[in-house]
Amino acid sequence: MKFYESISDLYDSIFPLNPTQIAFVKNSIGATEECSLLDIGCGTGNLSIELARISKRVVGVDLDESMLRKAEEKCDSQPNLYFSKLDMLDIGSCYPKDSFDAVICFGNTLVHLKSNNDVSGFFQQSKNLLKPTGKLLVQIINYDWIIDHGIDHLPTIENEMLKFERNYTYHPNTKLIDFDTILTVKESGQQIRNRVGLLPIRKAEIERLLEEAGFSTIKFYGNFNRDELCSDSIPLVIEAGK
Repeated sequence: MKFYESISDLYDSIFPLNPTQIAFVKNSIGATEECSLLDIGCGTGNLSIELARISKRVVGVDLDESMLRKAEEKCDSQPNLYFSKLDMLDIGSCYPKDSFDAVICFGNTLVHLKSNNDVSGFFQQSKNLLKPTGKLLVQIINYDWIIDHGIDHLPTIENEMLKFERNYTYHPNTKLIDFDTILTVKESGQQIRNRVGLLPIRKAEIERLLEEAGFSTIKFYGNFNRDELCSDSIPLVIEAGK
């Protein structure tokens, strides 16, 4: 995707590894030493690399080749870690049934899908790939908060290297969002502007689609610390079991 290719060199500075994500995965699936994990939208691989240190096998998939190149450069030839260019809607045709202890989809990846039908297809494929005790773990922005409160931007990410502004324009007629970003590189003053269309799927619709896909245990949280999901929670974190 053009958006991620344009920011790939600075991606780790914008979105460094979040240790609470690792803790959330471990808490969801228990002992990880014998586990196989599928990381959807792996980006530059930070989460996949850390999970591979404590798991039997990790597969990281993404659509952006520039992100995957950076992931492969960092992985230090870990023999239990694999990266692949793959559409998240094609996972069911690439891996056998009951292959993974967890399918992980963090970083607002889910809402890059084009429709609720696509989300449903992803949920169904994920369920088929999970072992009987496996978990689907997802994190997106809480779009109930965005839509119901008329939120037009997310908090700006800023550090000594960069400033990353994130703005939303919700279109009620199409029920889609324009996600406009401005990435400013402080040393050079360079600005990288992008617009990406997102599918702002609501919690109730996610729950319905998960149930239709056959997930029997569905939990929602307001962050990776498993705090209660509130109306003004920014993240929406999901744990779904078969």
